[in-house]
Amino acid sequence: MSVRIVYPSALEYWLEEKGVPLGVNVFAGVDAIPSGRKGVRQQVSELSFKMPVHIAVPKKMNRAKSDEIIYHAMSKRVPPESFQKLADGVFISCPELCFLQAAAELPVFKMVQLANNLCAMYILDPYEDYGQRRRDPITSVNEIRQYLEGIHRFPNIQNAKVAIRYALDHSNSPMETNLATLGMLPWRYGGYGLKAPVLNLDVNLSDTGAEHLGRETVCCDMVWTEEKVVLEYDSNLAHLSPDQHAKDKRRITALSLSGYQVISVTANEVRSFRTIEELFLRVRKALGMKTDPERVETNFEKRYDVVHDIMFPKSR
Repeated sequence: MSVRIVYPSALEYWLEEKGVPLGVNVFAGVDAIPSGRKGVRQQVSELSFKMPVHIAVPKKMNRAKSDEIIYHAMSKRVPPESFQKLADGVFISCPELCFLQAAAELPVFKMVQLANNLCAMYILDPYEDYGQRRRDPITSVNEIRQYLEGIHRFPNIQNAKVAIRYALDHSNSPMETNLATLGMLPWRYGGYGLKAPVLNLDVNLSDTGAEHLGRETVCCDMVWTEEKVVLEYDSNLAHLSPDQHAKDKRRITALSLSGYQVISVTANEVRSFRTIEELFLRVRKALGMKTDPERVETNFEKRYDVVHDIMFPKSR
């Protein structure tokens, strides 16, 4: 007998402090899923999931709900690599399937944010100083896209396919994830329709820039290589010290000497819709993107709601 843990419990696993599971990709046969609550409870009792735990079952008649377990009917319409082993007899939706399963509940802008988090270089961890720690990405935009191409007739798959068009790899913090999400979303989805940047790219400095900084490369938060534009987010936690402030100025000078236009934004400058709006309109201008005032006005209410949902969720 085996148990398959699915969204949203699977999402909790992938995005919080539990890390990447040990074991290889395996398929938990649909017909092997127990429908009895007692067997399931025994198999997941040692795993630290929030209750209730969401479990897949093969047939609608198996669906049930309790304070501890919620069952979801799920057929064999997913590829064999869709589940990964957590422990003997316990399997979990892989990040790609978790993304697909989330599409049934989340709007496109939340799906883009989710993809950016799944493809990030960090994981939330309340025991770390900044509430996160570094890890290797557990998936990539390309892996999610390829996974979706192999799926047929899955509920809400089109929402997932639309969202993955605007996701980016290698975010290094929740704020980078949020800014990338808003920047990449088209106007019609409540974003700013930017060209796609590269996140956390090592930029090669010119000889003059390298001489000024004392090294040949500098890692930048968001880089538009063709336009030579850089967006740098300076969090209060990491950039308040005088020493760090001086280092940041040297980085900016080195990038400027290398032909890059640097747009810096601090935590204080992303605390209101107005300042966020000003930031992205400034980035559009730096990228040489024309901004139609009528479009800005037409999509204002949608953009206002999306910005608040992404940047200030606790206020909603």
